[in-house]
Amino acid sequence: MKRPEPSRKFSTAPPAAASRDVAMWRGSTLWLALAGSLLLWASFPPLDLWPLAWLAPLPWLWLIRAPKLSGWRPYLAIWVAGFGFWLAMLEGIRLAHPALYAGWIALSWYLAFYLPAFVGLSRVAVHQARIPLVIAAPVVWTALELVRGHLLTGFSMGILSHTQVRWTMVLQIADLGGAYAVSFVMMLVAAAVASLPPLAWLPIAGLSPDQVATRSAPTQPSLWPILLAVVVLGCTLAYGSFRLAETPPRAGREPLRIALIQGSLDTVFEIDKARVAETLEQYQELTDKARRQHKRIDLVVWPESMFLVPELRVNEPLATPADAPLSAEEFRQRISAAGQEFESLVGHMAARVNTLPGSGERQAPPTAFLFATSTYEYGPGEATHTFNAALLADHEGKVVARYYKQHPVMFGEYIPFAAWFPWLYKITPLQSGLTPGPGPTLYDVQGTTLCPSICFESVVPHLIRRQVNTLTKRGTPPDVLVNLTNDGWFWGTAMLDLHSRCAVFRAIENRKPMVVAANTGISIWVDGSGQVQAQGPRRDKAVLLAEVRPDGRTSPYSLVGDWPWWLAVAACVGLAGTGWRFRTIRQPSSVKLVEEKSPDRRQ
Repeated sequence: MKRPEPSRKFSTAPPAAASRDVAMWRGSTLWLALAGSLLLWASFPPLDLWPLAWLAPLPWLWLIRAPKLSGWRPYLAIWVAGFGFWLAMLEGIRLAHPALYAGWIALSWYLAFYLPAFVGLSRVAVHQARIPLVIAAPVVWTALELVRGHLLTGFSMGILSHTQVRWTMVLQIADLGGAYAVSFVMMLVAAAVASLPPLAWLPIAGLSPDQVATRSAPTQPSLWPILLAVVVLGCTLAYGSFRLAETPPRAGREPLRIALIQGSLDTVFEIDKARVAETLEQYQELTDKARRQHKRIDLVVWPESMFLVPELRVNEPLATPADAPLSAEEFRQRISAAGQEFESLVGHMAARVNTLPGSGERQAPPTAFLFATSTYEYGPGEATHTFNAALLADHEGKVVARYYKQHPVMFGEYIPFAAWFPWLYKITPLQSGLTPGPGPTLYDVQGTTLCPSICFESVVPHLIRRQVNTLTKRGTPPDVLVNLTNDGWFWGTAMLDLHSRCAVFRAIENRKPMVVAANTGISIWVDGSGQVQAQGPRRDKAVLLAEVRPDGRTSPYSLVGDWPWWLAVAACVGLAGTGWRFRTIRQPSSVKLVEEKSPDRRQ
């Protein structure tokens, strides 16, 4: 007698239309991974199709939901898609010198591992831990963004939230959880969309009902993920609307008038006297232009590396370097002569920024001059300390405050492992690596306090937050963030956009206005709500006047930091352990199953 099949109240089979062609959804893991990379790349400059970023992760989310990844070495295919994405995103790195091709490829090679890590850890969460995709995907994605921001000195440029700088309302939650909070919301929305029919059926298209019923992945589409996304996005926009409608407590203060001088000189490694003269001439002319256009300027800011005369300092007792065929006294005299040349040029520039061109009248109140150069410190040891320095000079040309860059750029300012293998510098245009600075510095200009940073330090959110907190604990909280950068390295590519967008998030995260003076662009003035008040052109000369007022609002992110996202990292470590345990347990059982189904050769 035939046993009747049990009835099913709800059918788990996908619609017939979804099972017509398995290859349509599955095809190749590589093609789906590449589709996600292409969509996300298009969301960034130069195309800047930023709404696409909310749906760009869909192909990757389908790979996560799929019962099985197709193709040979699927995770290698996903890595290839990530490698292509980062090669396209960071191609501007290679332009300044042929040797930088190695850095461009090496950095892209490293960053490509985060995409297969995202798919793999999320698959463990969905298929083994039975965590809904709408929870697993944003947690894993945000945790990996945080790890990327810290590992190997950190690289937080080009994260998902950086696509949304035009939608200021959604960015306001960055003062709660940093730029990572915006990425979390975006991935949650994408995962909710991926959980809706008919998209939810794609990972199981072509499977029979019995096959579907035996899969560990959740297969029944549900409306609760989209309801969750609507609530989260609604709360995000409501908070953003509230923050944007606020009047900052210190908005009524007299503004600090800052002239951001943006020249346009692409970076070259062969610096000669003609290049030094060209650079100084261009920036002096732009400074004179700023003086003619604006009667009152409190601070003139030049970008990084545009003051090409280095500063030399001595810490006694002075020891002559081993490679210098000079006596200690002769060496000291040479340093003294170079120091006098430096002081003379700083004094000349201080007089220039304080004098109205053509009239000879002195500026009142006086104008300070902020510039960046290289500082070499010689002391009792044979090693010379080389700093990337931002120096503040008063109206008389005296350096009254200095900041040494804390976070050197990999391949641009130091070579990894070169401390153990010095010969690495001989095969690169770098002759030595920078010495990291000791800590943050505070500048006081006309009663407004500024916290300086140099170059890619503005890309590292926890560094800027730590600097602000350190100065606040000293009893001198900064009012304004200021960044000096030389983006002439990138010859006008989209790297300029990626860098300038970081200033928007640093301003919101710390609720402090931020100004950036960038050689070749993009110089920018952002208020404490992340709204761009002024912006320079790309690869062209400009003078921006920023009338900056302190914000005065508090930022929960400044106080709490990234510890909620570190919990997400801990969860990912647990998922990695679960995946490894499942793999080791499953392997013997699968071998046993093959043995049981193998025909008996003795028959």
